[in-house]
Formats: sequence, C-alpha cells, structure tokens
Amino acid sequence: MRGITILALLFVLFLGVVYGALSATGNDTVDMNGKIIGVCQDNLQGDNNAPDSVLVEGAASGSYGDQNISVKLTKNTVVLHKQGNTLINASYNDLVPGTAIGIKFSGPLLQTYPPQTNASQIIILDNQG
Repeated sequence: MRGITILALLFVLFLGVVYGALSATGNDTVDMNGKIIGVCQDNLQGDNNAPDSVLVEGAASGSYGDQNISVKLTKNTVVLHKQGNTLINASYNDLVPGTAIGIKFSGPLLQTYPPQTNASQIIILDNQG
C-alpha cells in the first residue's frame, strides 16, 4: 500500500512538471525579439514570387547578447500586428526600419554573416516606450 501511495505521488509530481514545462514553452513564444534596421526587396520589378527580407537587430533565444540576423519572408510567412492581447493581420508594407518585432523561425539558422533564416511568422509589437 505504501508503494502505491509513493508511486501515485511521483506520478502527480511528474504531471505537474510536464504541465509547467508545456505552459512555459507554449506556442506564444518567439525565436527572436528585435528591431528592424533594414528592409530589402530582392526583385525590384515587383514579382510576387520573390521573397523579401528584413535585417533585424536583437536577441535570438539561446544566444548571448544582440546580433543582426537577415530574416527572409516567403509566401508562407504570416505578418501580424499585436495590439494588446489581440493579433490582427498586417502586411509587408508595415515592416519598416525601427519597428519592434517578434519572429518565429522556420528552418535552420544559417551560420553566414549575418546569419540568415526564414520566418514563419513576424509579429509587429506595440511600441510602448
């Protein structure tokens, strides 16, 4: 009986740890927070199939200190504007130098200079300063 009680307590403790880990690493996290310092359009003829990119200065998760990262926008990249707790659709035209953003990466971070990656989602943050 004592063994079953200990096993039940360990199981409840394990569930608490799993729940805490899932809550702390939920889908609301981004891979990088930063500020746009440059915007590049690859195809000046306006071809919609050409990906655009932004140069972002900020802190990527798991890194030490700020760095510049070139973030490519593909046809699958979703651009949103965060207003309070609400996310509304935004467009590429809303991405201008000085804009604070959060980025969810899709794919690897290429170790070039500056590092490059693709974005699955860019969230324009309210500038509350």
